[in-house]
Amino acid sequence: MDDLVAQGLGLAVVGMSVVFVALVVTGTMVGWIGRLFKEKAPVPATAPLPQESLGGIDKKTILLISAAATAVLYRPVRIRRVRFVTPLHAPAAWKTMGRAAVHTTRNVKMR
Repeated sequence: MDDLVAQGLGLAVVGMSVVFVALVVTGTMVGWIGRLFKEKAPVPATAPLPQESLGGIDKKTILLISAAATAVLYRPVRIRRVRFVTPLHAPAAWKTMGRAAVHTTRNVKMR
C-alpha cells in the first residue's frame, strides 16, 4: 500500500510539473509574439489648422473634434465642415445610438 501511495504522489508531482512548465513556455511564447506583432500607434493628423474658424467655432474646438475622430477611426481625420443640429433636425435617440454603435464598432481593431 505504501508503494502505491508513493508511486501516486510521484506521478502527481511529475504531472503537475510538466503542466506548469508547459504553461510557462506557452506564456513566454505568447509574450514574444505580442512584442513581435505589436500594433503601431495611429499616425497623428499633420494637416495645419485652417486660418478662419468654421461656422463660428474656434480652432481649439476643431482640433479637439479631429483628435476624437482620429482616436475612434485609427486614421488621420481632417475637419472640413461643421454643422450644428437643432432639436428640430435631430434624429430620434434610438437612431442616434444605433449610428454611434455602428461607427465605433466598424473600425475597432481587437487589442
